[in-house]
This record gives sequence, structure tokens and C-alpha cells, in this order.
Amino acid sequence: SFVSLLENTKANIKDKFAKNGIPPNISGLIFEDVVFNGMIESSKDTDFNGFIEKTGAHAFPDIVARKLFGVEVKMTVSDKWISTGNSVLESTRVSDVETIYMFFGKFGNEFDAKYRKYQDCLYDIGVTHSPRYKIDMNLPDNASIFNKINVDYDSFRKEVNPIKRLKEYYRNQLKPGEELWWIDPASEETTVSPVIQSLTLLDLPVKDRFINECMILFPEIFGTSQSKFERTAAYLITKYNAVSSHLRDNFTSGGQVDLVINDNNVKIPRIQYNLYIRAKDINLLINNIPPQTLSYYWNLEVGNSAKETWKQILGSYSKSAILLFEAGLNRP
Repeated sequence: SFVSLLENTKANIKDKFAKNGIPPNISGLIFEDVVFNGMIESSKDTDFNGFIEKTGAHAFPDIVARKLFGVEVKMTVSDKWISTGNSVLESTRVSDVETIYMFFGKFGNEFDAKYRKYQDCLYDIGVTHSPRYKIDMNLPDNASIFNKINVDYDSFRKEVNPIKRLKEYYRNQLKPGEELWWIDPASEETTVSPVIQSLTLLDLPVKDRFINECMILFPEIFGTSQSKFERTAAYLITKYNAVSSHLRDNFTSGGQVDLVINDNNVKIPRIQYNLYIRAKDINLLINNIPPQTLSYYWNLEVGNSAKETWKQILGSYSKSAILLFEAGLNRP
């Protein structure tokens, strides 16, 4: 009966627009009123008559019927059935509503409207100030974001930390050099400035910490791959809100360095020399980075000793880097 109400509401709206034209200043709020009034008119002689109400400016969904069914209203001025939807967290959801439908108006070219169960037209996640659903009213069955992460919508929205599940899913889809970015609303401690600056403008202690962290989190920078600094560049943006047109130079600039170790003259790459002179700071820092952070970037479980785990990974890229790290710990 509720689906019939939505179908009649759609017909009601199309009929009014055909007779009276579309308001020249159509907007999301105006279309929400249009849908609400259309539902009121279409509910006469039904069980929903007198039980349809709007929920308020920031509540989710926009309209509630008999406190059981909800309607989230969206529109686009383009000739497509896609748009950006609501926050993944649904922190303002009306608690009594059991089933929500999307009512979507397309105003490009010729007006049309579609309605579907809310979860059946959410195909992906986008990012504004927080993770938000992406809407596709023509999404094939069983192709929603919930099918992709193998969880039903109601279970997902009730999770304590749904963002964590999404991060795990998208991290498993990353290609080499890619990294996730969005502001995690679960932790106010991760808030960053909206201003992006150059790495050269960071205070020296902050810049030093960034370099030390990268030597720990991204040991591939001691390898030989041409793309070895890609994750480091992504980390600079996501964690420090900074960019650098010559990021590699902060690790490798200056070529090889002559160094005396155990009375032996050796010539080493600049990046390994930087590891050597930073060894004591890195040794302290690695014990202060949360194990879950190390596991996240290393993509493996951290053993009883984070430093030993790091050295094993580092050794897979450069045996000499381990020797220089140990020598750096013993330097005056």
C-alpha cells in the first residue's frame, strides 16, 4: 500500500507539472515540499491519510508516514539518475522508521521521477566533509554498496563504527600508490586544517616527524621501485594537508655520502645516510605509533616488537639499510 502511495504521488506531481509548469526556482527544499504535498493529496482514502509528516530541516528521512515508512527526497537539474546522497552515519535518522524509500526527481530535459528502496540505489561512497552515499536510481539489483561489502543495509547502519568497515573494503581495492582520504567523523582528534600548504612551510619539527614517520610506515622507499614514493606523497596530503613538487629530494637529495663505520670508509645513498642520522629518533618514534596504525600501513599484524617487525620489512628492500640503522643507534 505504501508503494501504491508513492506511485500515485509520482503521477500527481507529473500531472501538476504538466498543467502548471515547473517552478523556475526549483530546488531541493521546494521539491521536498512538492513531494510532501503530493503524498498528502494521494493519501486520501488510504490508511496513510492524516499520518504523513515532514521531519525537519536536518532529520533523516525527509518525510515519515505512520512512523514506519520514510521518504528521502532528492533531485537533480541534470538529465541523469545519479546524485550524491546522505551521510553514511545517519546520525539524525528518525528512530521509529523501519523502511525508507528514495524519491528522486530528474529535471534535466523532461521532468521524471523514480522511487526505490533507499538501500537499493546506493552504489558507492563519495566524500565531502564526511563519507556520503552515491545514488543511482537505475542501479541493477544486487549491485549496491552493501552487496559489495557483503552486509545488509540494516545491519550496516546499526554498526558501532560503519566507517571502519568501509575503510577496510576500500583499502582492499587500492592499487599500488593509492591511499584512502576522508575526514573520519569517529575521531575529532584527526581533524585537519582546510588549507593545503607546501611541505617547505611546515615547522621544522613537524617536517622532521613526517620524514621519520615515512621511514617507518613506508619502508619501500629504501627499495628500487620507480613508484616507491607514491604512498609517501599520499600520506603527506592525508595526514599533514601538505604537498611537495620535489618530495623525493627530502629523502635522497645530495647523492651518495662518504661515511666511516667501524673504521671502514663506505659510500652510501643519501636516503640511507638520513636513516643513519635519524636512527635514534626513529627508534623512539616507532614505539609510540599505535600498533593498529602500523598494521594498517604495513598490511600485516605487528608482532611483539614493532621495531623487529619493521626491520624485517625493511630488510626485504635493503639489507644495508638495517646495518646503517643499527650503526646509527650506536653513533655518538
